[in-house]
Amino acid sequence: MSSEEDTSTKKRKLNDGPEIEIDVSAPEPPSKKALRKAKKMGIDPAKVAEKKEAEQPSNKRSPYGVWIGNMPFSTTKEDLRKFFTSNCTFTDTTITRIHLPQGPSKHGMAQNKGFAYVDFATQKAMDEAIGLSELLILGRRVLIKGAQNFQGRPDQHQQAGASKATATSAHPPSKRIFVGNLGFDATKEALEEHFAPCGTVVNIHLATFEDSGKCKGYGWVEFETVDAAQHAVDGFVKVADDEDEDEDEAVEDDDNSDSDETKSAKNTKPKKPKTKKIWVNRLLGRQLRMEFAEDAATRYKKRFGKEGKGRSEDQTEEGGEQNRRAQRPKVDKTPSRYSKDTVQRLTGAIVEAKGQKVTFD
Repeated sequence: MSSEEDTSTKKRKLNDGPEIEIDVSAPEPPSKKALRKAKKMGIDPAKVAEKKEAEQPSNKRSPYGVWIGNMPFSTTKEDLRKFFTSNCTFTDTTITRIHLPQGPSKHGMAQNKGFAYVDFATQKAMDEAIGLSELLILGRRVLIKGAQNFQGRPDQHQQAGASKATATSAHPPSKRIFVGNLGFDATKEALEEHFAPCGTVVNIHLATFEDSGKCKGYGWVEFETVDAAQHAVDGFVKVADDEDEDEDEAVEDDDNSDSDETKSAKNTKPKKPKTKKIWVNRLLGRQLRMEFAEDAATRYKKRFGKEGKGRSEDQTEEGGEQNRRAQRPKVDKTPSRYSKDTVQRLTGAIVEAKGQKVTFD
């Protein structure tokens, strides 16, 4: 018992004094090394602390900020600071914050994302900085506008409604899509079977080599509906999962011995239809590149300047061949002033023998 009492008395007791408050936002005090160096140089340590506080960067955003775009990826904060101070009337202290987002490094060199945010202390400095738009920074003309200026961006409902495929495609949604990065062994039958889950395939046109007849690596697929083409561009299509339905039917057969109350309770719960994704973005181990393409009539009109409505793709191709033949320059068949033998000798052609024997005395 005596040993237990001794250990209990040796425990430290907490003080009931006030808690210590620490200001996390306060600037970092100067280190002991900086204070010793200042003491050797005869500088007041208080001035060292004030200087360090002044050099401490501020991370608070100012209401007078600008956005800079189209910058070179090698631009640094020092380049931006020098750009504004050399072209404006305000001093370096007017710039309160420079936020330069960093992107992935290239060849071991740090790179930014091509844009930055710069905050100023006054409205006058911000207006003066916006006036520097279209000037050169390291050889590129930059775009400068207010940080709160969102002009030119699409609306939120447009951003939510537009898919990634539609945003990256150069053409509006249509029944015809372009398929790239195909293998040389790709065939029309393989493409038709591959895109069958998306919908009915109407036509497939593959670009092929003239000598071997193999695919050049790209082609066009036309569907019966625009929705089917949209599924193909998205890279997947959602279909009902039949396996889960079969499992549910098997469970119901096993539970035939249940009472009517349990059956009614099960029937009252709504069941959500289960779906699964069928991916169509890869074929023969290759990642396909798919986007919406122009329909055959529009493409024919752009190439040859004629209406292509009501024509199929084969008819448009035939009409294009006739148009190309008509545009070929006619060969001038007027007789030449040189004889046939002379033309053959000048061109290096083989002169046909006429059966005359030449002898020399």
